This record gives sequence, structure tokens and C-alpha cells, in this order.
Amino acid sequence: MQHHGEKKIDIVIAWVDGASPTLKLKREQYKSTESTASDAIASTRFASNDEIYYNIASIIKYVPFCRYIYIVTDQQQPEFISEFATQNICPENKIRIVDHKDIFTGYETFLPTFNTRSIETMLWNIPKLSDYFIYMNDDFFFNQPANIEDFLDEDNIIIHGHWRKNIILHAKLKYRQSLQKLSGKPVQPKHTIAQMLSAKILGMNQFFEIHHYPHIADKNILKNYLLNNPNFLTEQIKYKFRDVAQINPITLMNHLKIQKNEVHLEPDIAINYLKNEKSVTHFVTALEDVTIKYGCIQSLDLLEPNLRKRISQAMNHKLAAYLPKSVIENTNQLN
Repeated sequence: MQHHGEKKIDIVIAWVDGASPTLKLKREQYKSTESTASDAIASTRFASNDEIYYNIASIIKYVPFCRYIYIVTDQQQPEFISEFATQNICPENKIRIVDHKDIFTGYETFLPTFNTRSIETMLWNIPKLSDYFIYMNDDFFFNQPANIEDFLDEDNIIIHGHWRKNIILHAKLKYRQSLQKLSGKPVQPKHTIAQMLSAKILGMNQFFEIHHYPHIADKNILKNYLLNNPNFLTEQIKYKFRDVAQINPITLMNHLKIQKNEVHLEPDIAINYLKNEKSVTHFVTALEDVTIKYGCIQSLDLLEPNLRKRISQAMNHKLAAYLPKSVIENTNQLN
């Protein structure tokens, strides 16, 4: 077996430009036909600023064991993405755009989809994807240099989080569902519930809860489970928008690995997290903190322009040699 030091794995990022008029129109057409929970269609869920460029720049700078970066999109691509190659920031074929059509090959009837859970369920279907890959949201980034050993130890994956019992959450879910029958208001598709359900379908009465950081995934264990449970697979990907009935596919994969005893479970890990204006100062300071490996920039579009500019300038400074010129120029125009 290869020594992990030489091993290279792919990184997959789900990205959407929610501001695109074509996509907005497409989303509106389907939104009216389904009673969808408001969280699942809030526009900040689909907002995209420069986070994707920070994400990619941080991978090129800090993740030497990354082979290809796959960006999963819906007939779009980030405006300045080609500049990474044309400005020699990375090799020409390193960043690869994968369309939803590619990953829903054989399952085209479920397109279009505006649902991260459905999209994450199909990531194993990316052509030529490495057996292990790292999955990230577009608003994540690497805050410090990473080693493959942070994610993989032989065939054991390393997961950061903590155990929680299903029972209380399940009771809450049942209660909310009974209220829904009375009020007609859909139950919000919460992150934690989707994680709990991913353990419950495997007959586990507790789940290992994870938070916002880059996750290592074993392509084959997920693929085999889904292909061996075709009804479950189609049930999972049929929703156009996130639905409370769906499980989280990344935690499903984690729980399958836990059952096979192919994991190292580690405590929760510190994240440099930008949530709102209160966290701006802390976020900027933590960019230099060598003990914090990962970061997440959420809802940058909701910050006031001067704070937004402060964040952008700090990120530009941190990743200076790895960002396309247009991204930096774009930020400098923010006033």
C-alpha cells in the first residue's frame, strides 16, 4: 500500500451562484409547486460572494496532497475561475467543473435540483473521482497547512465531533411533524435531524454529530450502500429543495465506517468561524492562529460594506499569491 505521504486525493466543492437570473427563474418555477420549508429556500442559502475563490486559493496554498479540485455546479461556473490556471496559480487541469448532469447520470429525472442533500448523495458518481475525497462547502477554507494524516490513517477516516442520543431529537421531530399536520407549515430541514436520521436508518440509537469543516469521504462505501438500496436512493434525491425526510449523506458514510470500525473518532475541532458582525474581529485575528486548521465564512453578503471589506482585505492578504487578480480588484472596489 502507498505511504499516505505520497497519496493524493481529490477535493469536491458544491457551488451555486444563487444570484444568477437563470437559476433564480428555474428555482421559482419549482418553488411554487412544492410546500417547501422557508430555510431551504432562503436566498442567503444560495448567495455566493468571493468565498469560493478563498476556498480554492487556500487549497492550492495549504493542501499539497490535493490532486484535483472538482466544483459541482448547475450549468454555471464561478466568473473568475479560469484565472487560477491562466495566471499560473495552479496547473490547467487542476480545477474541474462537474455539472449536476454528470453526477446524476442514470438519475436525470431528478434534475433540476436545488438541494444540497440530493447533490451530496450523488457525489460518488463524479467520473474518475479518487476513492477517498474531501468534501467542502463553498464557504469553507483551510486556515493553516494540512496533511493527509489529518484526514486518513490507512483505511481509517478521521472524524471530529461528538456522540448524541437519537431519542430526544427524534421526539422533537415527531412533535414538529404533528404540529405541521395541524398548521400546514413545513418542518424546517435542520442539519442535526438529517445527521440523526443517517444513523437511525442503520439501526443505531445514537449518532456522531459533526460541524462545519472539510470532511473526508470514502466514495465506495457510500456508493455501494446507495446502489444496494435503490429505493432509499431515489427517495433521498427526489426532493427539489431540502426536506426534513432526508438524511445527511456525509454522516451516513461516517456511520457506515463506524459500523465497520474503520474510523478514528476525535473530539470537536476549533473552526475560525465568521457568523455575523460580532465575530469579525475574532475571525481576522484567528486567520493567523496556527492551531486552527479550518475556517468558514458564512453569509458575507449580510455584513455591512465596511466589515465585508475588512474581511475581504484580510483574506486577500492571507492568500495573496494564490488569488486571481480580478478577485482582489473586485474587493478593492467595495467601498
